[in-house]
Amino acid sequence: MSTAPTAVKPKTLLGKAWRLLLSRPSHLRSAARQYLLFQWAAFWRGIFPPQGVELGENVRIQRNGRLVAEAPGARIAVGRDSIIYENASVSAYGNSRVVIGEGSVLGDIRVESKVGIRIGKRFLSSWNVFIQDYDPHPVDPVLRRKQMEELVDGFRPRLGAAAAREQGRPLSALWAFPGAEVVIGDDVWVGANCTILKGARIGNGCIVGTGSVVSRGEYPDRSIIAGNPAKIVKTLPSGEVSP
Repeated sequence: MSTAPTAVKPKTLLGKAWRLLLSRPSHLRSAARQYLLFQWAAFWRGIFPPQGVELGENVRIQRNGRLVAEAPGARIAVGRDSIIYENASVSAYGNSRVVIGEGSVLGDIRVESKVGIRIGKRFLSSWNVFIQDYDPHPVDPVLRRKQMEELVDGFRPRLGAAAAREQGRPLSALWAFPGAEVVIGDDVWVGANCTILKGARIGNGCIVGTGSVVSRGEYPDRSIIAGNPAKIVKTLPSGEVSP
């Protein structure tokens, strides 16, 4: 009795793409879109290099405009082999320095800096992560009211401009924006919906649990940090990689 020959599975890239198209067409479209975004951004970086941004070898970015370093003093540096997806946003203002270590993956994350943020190697962020090293608004309601009046004044308001002119003071003196450097060590994983605020210093190998708010303080190596406000809930022993 004869049997039908067994189909040979294609091993080429084209063959794999064809199988994916037949079985999961939406995934193939998504993968193709992701790839094209990387290539398109790389093409435009070759024509218009981003100012104040230093990229290591083999850094892949999907949206060049999501990395913003305010001229003339702010700087952003991204280590080699890192990936920055389209929903990630990194902004540095004034004389701030934002440093992202090699082999890091930035997904749906927003990084805002006026002081300085240092992120170590192989950093991994999940969805809706927010890191900020300064307070954007005064605690005093009277000062905050003045700030809001400035923000809504005119078509393109400049924060504190009118009040500074009246007092003959620079804007930086009027709105101080208290802040402190944020330091994140190597091999840190930040879960979804997390916030990391000014003065936080997170050690190597830490995990920040989903929904945590990490404020000023020292968090030793290999800590699992969780809660609002975040606390150390466990310390990973040597060799353990998950809770």
